[in-house]
Amino acid sequence: MNRIDKLKNDVYSFEELDTLEKNATNLRDQETLSLIVQSRASKKAKGEKPKSTVDENGVPLTKRARRDAKAGR
Repeated sequence: MNRIDKLKNDVYSFEELDTLEKNATNLRDQETLSLIVQSRASKKAKGEKPKSTVDENGVPLTKRARRDAKAGR
């Protein structure tokens, strides 16, 4: 299965969609970006939720989120 087929069939997780979106944005790939939007909407309609990026105390769980919080982004 190629990337486009996987996007159409909602195979990717929310985290994988974030990575794909970053790469597609850099490559200016409009087809992939539109499929990512559709895939996210489909997942939300099915009741899936992305994993939280902060714990119950509000502390970021990922290194990137902690770095962004320090930078004030």
